[in-house]
Amino acid sequence: MIARPSCSQLVDAVRAELRTTVVPAVTDPQAIAALQMADWLLGVIAVRAEHEIGWMREEITEIGQLSEAVLAAGLDTSGAVAAALERQRAEASTSQHAGDVQREYDRAGDVLAEAIDATSAAPGPIRDAVQTVLTNRLERELRIRGQFALAGRQ
Repeated sequence: MIARPSCSQLVDAVRAELRTTVVPAVTDPQAIAALQMADWLLGVIAVRAEHEIGWMREEITEIGQLSEAVLAAGLDTSGAVAAALERQRAEASTSQHAGDVQREYDRAGDVLAEAIDATSAAPGPIRDAVQTVLTNRLERELRIRGQFALAGRQ
């Protein structure tokens, strides 16, 4: 069965093997730092493999709904939100392949950027909702990445 073990489970198994077998056998500080960096990167990969497509799809939907609210409130005075939304929807895909979803997510990001611009001078619940979507996006990215530092090179 292709779904078991999942990609994240495979990556976690590699991480565990590195930590329990390889790291204890290494004494060179630079090699240990490289292994710590690899462990961090593998951890990020495991999280993304498990959730990335779902998270992008959820955010694409959220941005679409939010942009509709911006349009309904008449806040898109330049037409940029409508144009970006039309481009995003015209190129939308039902594919669940990572590259296809990433392209759609990038286009949704363009819609969000236009919504931010359109609502920046309009205090109220819609601007607050736009800011919440942006804040949630940034917080998720920080959770995924963690606090990045070159291991052993503070």
